[in-house]
Parts: sequence; structure tokens; C-alpha cells
Amino acid sequence: MSMILPIPGIFHRNEVALSMTSDTCTSAAGNAGDSSPSMRTLLCDRCTLQEQFDITEEFGFAAGSPLAVLPEYFQPWNDIALNMQELIKQKKVRSEVKNLPLLDHNRLETKAEWEAAHMFLAYITQGYVWQDGEEGIPEVLPKAIAIPFYAVSERLGIPPNFNQFNSVLVNWKWKDGREQAYCQENLETVLTLAGGREEQWFFLTALMVEMECCAALYAIADAQQAVYNQDDVKLEAALTVIEGAVRKMANQLKRMDEGLTPDMFYNVIRRFISGWTGPAFKARGLEGLIYEGVSDTPLAYPGGTAAESTTLPALDAALGIGHNDSEEILLKNFKKYMPPKHVAFVSAVSRGPSIRNYVKSREGSDVHQAYDRCLEGIQHFRNMHIQLVTRFIVIPSRKGTHGGMNGTIGTGGTGFMSFLRGLRDSTVRAHIGSSSSNQKSSLASRTALLSAVGVGVVVLTAILYRKMR
Repeated sequence: MSMILPIPGIFHRNEVALSMTSDTCTSAAGNAGDSSPSMRTLLCDRCTLQEQFDITEEFGFAAGSPLAVLPEYFQPWNDIALNMQELIKQKKVRSEVKNLPLLDHNRLETKAEWEAAHMFLAYITQGYVWQDGEEGIPEVLPKAIAIPFYAVSERLGIPPNFNQFNSVLVNWKWKDGREQAYCQENLETVLTLAGGREEQWFFLTALMVEMECCAALYAIADAQQAVYNQDDVKLEAALTVIEGAVRKMANQLKRMDEGLTPDMFYNVIRRFISGWTGPAFKARGLEGLIYEGVSDTPLAYPGGTAAESTTLPALDAALGIGHNDSEEILLKNFKKYMPPKHVAFVSAVSRGPSIRNYVKSREGSDVHQAYDRCLEGIQHFRNMHIQLVTRFIVIPSRKGTHGGMNGTIGTGGTGFMSFLRGLRDSTVRAHIGSSSSNQKSSLASRTALLSAVGVGVVVLTAILYRKMR
């Protein structure tokens, strides 16, 4: 098998992508530790967010009007990806992929075309791998998909796997082609695997969370500018916008139950969005998937996970919410699957004027109260996420249903519950000021109560399930 790309077996972002993400290891905790917040260099402002970091006021990190079909030359990819659900149902994905010609990815021209190609190739790959379930996992991804997928990934600086970028940020269009209000009911995904409208609802809800974060991203730039200028009035206004955006993000997350059932997510969707690092591959003794024409050895990539969203890392960096070492390691790893310019934004924010330290110097002021309200909003969002994971993964796994994966392992390959709780607890600990001890105690009590309720629901569900049997 010939090697067509550099350093087989290891994915590298190209030089352009690497230049965008210098110093990406800087953590939110580093921001929190700066003793001269107003003297730090201002690395981003609202006038340059789109040009420098690919962030827009209308869509945030999401792509604006992504392509729903590739140019005519790539029609063979269109034919498979746009008919994926039916091909999976008929178990014909692999036969179609094996008949594909090796197309020249360099015929892609615009940024939107390269991004759409990444999405189409990712969906074809998922259908190919998971068409026959766990028992039929292939060892090799054919070169007609593997070579262009890897090359397109190199160009974009995003690994060749199913991730937040290709399943959410570029995977949406207006229903019936009519531009309307942004909401799940008026949108649909460009591509779908096996879950129909419920699967679409899952990814569109994630998209709406991304879009609700738009205002917060621009307010972060405003807040750091206010800190730089030592302007309390503008800082309080920016923090108020951030809090409002986070509350709206939580409201969107709450809508998940409206269009998706735990059974569909756990037993159907979850398998098809999984990667090559989970229990299903390990059970067969596979270390990953061989990308034919790229590497003779298996490449191990995780599946799609909300942890690959840049929204919460950006908020953590802005507000100086630090996490423990093990959590930081995981968070750093998830950044590998985010668009390079978005990671560069998180890095720029974490190295910019410290909002947290400035607020600490204004203890008891309006900006202090506004800051803590932001933390309460993020803690509320993270609690909602934990509850959602409990309903959609933990409870179904305790029922003994066949979900294709270990009930404690996420599609991204992590032990997710302890990870999510750790991030939530870090947010609780980040409260500052004279009232912070009472706030932390109160929040900790509520956290313990929510955890107890979650455990109680799991236990009760398991008991009822056994009685029904």
C-alpha cells in the first residue's frame, strides 16, 4: 500500500492551520492567574472576529449558508451521502463505496466546497463503518474515500473523523429553501445517517446552542476591551449580554426532549456517530481503522461529541474558569477536532486582559455581581447537560438495552459523567468575592441534590424495568 501523505498514521494540521493555533495550550486558569489584567495585550476585538477567527455575529462558530450539494464533478459523493439513510437501511453503503472512482479533491475550489466535502466524506465514512453494526466493523476504509477525506482534512486543519464541525457547524439548511426565523422547526440537516427527523433534531438543537452563543462571543471581545480601558459600565453591560446568551443556550438544550427520544439516540444514533476508539472496536481487537492509501497502520479517531464545541471553552477562557489537570488534558485533546481559527480565538481570549482578575479588584461592585451571574448561567447549562446525558445515555444503559457501547463511555471515547461533573464543579468553585463562600455552599448543595435526583431516577427506572420483565 503506497503512502501518499506525510508521516503515515499521524494526522497533522497543515502549516496554515498550525500558525492559527499557536499557544493553544494556554488554559483558562492561566488567564485567571495574571496579576495585571488591564495591562495584558488585547488580542481580539469585535471588528476583527470574522476576519481573524471566522466568527460572525449572525452564526457565531457555525457556517453561514453552507453548501447542500457538491459540484457536478463530485456527483458520486453526492449520490451516496444524500441517500445515506436508505443505503444504510438496504445495507448497500459498502457496495456503493467500493464502486466509487478516486476523485481529485483538488477540483474543490471555494472554502465552502472544501468544508462541504469534509462533511460528505465524514458521513460516507460513518455509513461505511457502521452499516452492519458492531459485528460487521471493517478493518479498512477504501482509498476512494480515505485519500480525499484525509487530504481535505489536511487542508482544513480538522481530523478525518465525524465531529462537531462536520455534523453541526456546516450541516444545516433552510427547510423548503425558505429563510425564516432560526429554530429547529425551520431548519433541517443537509445529511442524515439512520435516525431520520429525530437525528436531525439532535444535531439542529446542537446548532441552535451554537447560534445562541453568537452574542456571547462578541460580548467577550467587548468585555476584554472594557477591562483594558478599565470601564466598569461597559464591562457590566458585556457580562450581562454573556449571561443572557448562556441562558438562551440552556433553553435550546432543554428543547432536546421535544424531538428526540432516549431510545432512538441510545440504540440507533449513538452507534452511527461513534468513532474508532470505543468498546466496539476494542472488542474485535482493532486499534482503529486503516485508511487505504494513507497509512498501513490503523488510525484511531473518536466519534462526534459536544465536547468538540468551542462555545464552553471560549466562555471558560473569557471568565477564567480553570479545571483540574486531568480535565485540562481532555479539553486540550478535544481542541484537536475544532476548526483552527476557533481554537485560535480561545487562545487569544485566554491570553488577553483577564476579566476575572479585574472583577476581583472590584469586589462587591456591579461588575462583580454580573460576573457571578455569568458563572451561575454556565453552571446551570452544565447541570442541564448532565441531566440530559443521564436521560439519554445512563438510564438506557441501566435498562440493559443494546446501545452498541458501554453506558459510561461517550461517543468521543471518554468516561463522560465524571468529566462533565468535574467541569460543572470547577464553575461552582470559580465564584469570587465576600459572598462566594455562601454561593459555593448553596451551589454545592443544589449540585448534590441534582446528582442525588439523577441517581434516584436511574435506580427507580432500573427497578421498574426489572419488574416489567
